[in-house]
Amino acid sequence: MALKGRPVAPPCAVTGYVVSYLVMDYKIAASILNANFLHLKDDIDAVIPHVDEIHLDIIDGVFADNISFGPPVLENIRATYPDAVLDTHMMLMRPELFWKAFHQLGSTFITFHYEVTPHSYIILKQMKDAGVKTGMALTPATDCTALEAIKDFIDRVLILTVEPGFGGQDMIPHMLTKVERTRKMFGDRVDIEVDGGINDTTIRSAKDAGANVFVIGSYIFKAEDKKARVKTLRDQLT
Repeated sequence: MALKGRPVAPPCAVTGYVVSYLVMDYKIAASILNANFLHLKDDIDAVIPHVDEIHLDIIDGVFADNISFGPPVLENIRATYPDAVLDTHMMLMRPELFWKAFHQLGSTFITFHYEVTPHSYIILKQMKDAGVKTGMALTPATDCTALEAIKDFIDRVLILTVEPGFGGQDMIPHMLTKVERTRKMFGDRVDIEVDGGINDTTIRSAKDAGANVFVIGSYIFKAEDKKARVKTLRDQLT
């Protein structure tokens, strides 16, 4: 479950930060938003040997019309699975108030939304200075060109392929065009992650559009045989 190694890039001439060149490996991130929280450990145990990352949606009920969970859940997951790649998606307002706590509690990636703050630059800079693997998330209505001025501070772009807040939605098909344009804009030096409606019938089209990280919740966690579901997804990526 350790993060796969990547060739090290030279520092950016503008920012001085190193953003690793991407080895185009395809990664499945299991979203626990769709797990059974009464049996959360059982659900994670069932998938963690077979997926690449555990995805945590931290939703505050303001940015999106849902409330999920907070730092104690992340803390306990990290303590229980010390080698897991934890992909923390902050779907909340005021990310500058929370990213440090999620970093200290063991997040591998920390992603926040471009839409929630006019201060993405300084937040990303502070995160990079602290050694955080940074992500920027875009809702369906936000174009990838919004990231042009800050792209040298970003390790991962998360493209929501549904409206934020709830699992089980169908993927918005024209989001694939945004994935294509984002990959063209960033090249192969960052992860392009998709979240929303990804299953055995949509994962290949997302891959073909340029995504390499796939957040999947309902399709995995609502199944009796979660291992088999992950294998089906893997087969679509070969």
